[in-house]
Amino acid sequence: MTTLSTRGMIEIISHEGVCLEPYLDSVGVWTIGAGQTKSDGFDPKGHAKLTLQECFDLFKKKIKQYTDAVDALNLPLTQTQYDALTSFCYNTGPGNLRKLCGKGRTISQIGDAIMLYTIPKEITERRQKEQTLFKKGLYSNSDGKVLVFPVVNSKPRYAQGYKVDARPFFETKTPVVTVPPVTKPVPAPVPSPAAKPNFWASVASIIASYFRKA
Repeated sequence: MTTLSTRGMIEIISHEGVCLEPYLDSVGVWTIGAGQTKSDGFDPKGHAKLTLQECFDLFKKKIKQYTDAVDALNLPLTQTQYDALTSFCYNTGPGNLRKLCGKGRTISQIGDAIMLYTIPKEITERRQKEQTLFKKGLYSNSDGKVLVFPVVNSKPRYAQGYKVDARPFFETKTPVVTVPPVTKPVPAPVPSPAAKPNFWASVASIIASYFRKA
């Protein structure tokens, strides 16, 4: 079963942008991170500044409801098609995803129909990137970097955005297992064979003993 790839997650975040502090979006909804709102079970209003790791961890939890919606389609999707539809769903919602993929549309027709969802017009560039990913398998994010925007007076300062590499925050860390070195047992010392008595030394000892008695 296809699942959202790391490149797909970073692609979506690069469309969204990241704010480490709470801000009011274009319709007055308190938001933080990569589009996290109160409806996702985390209320950004009045929350302290988050770290990048916290923002990406929240995103990983939030994205499941959108991948579930893509899974429910039961379509034979390639990895890039799956990632593109998850991005579309994240932006427009599961209802629009079902409309996009309904009406008996084939996979090819779904790719063409992506461009029917360009309201407001500012979203057109994102739809184009999603369509390119769906139809040609090309990600718009090629370096793994995403924009982080500072927040001033509850509004993102887009002109002051800076890029960070998101890839390390999505890497699966393999636990390091330390194996103790194998030591060979030290063999016990082999006792030296008892020295054989010297015949002439014994004779001399007997003679010396005789003269001492005399």
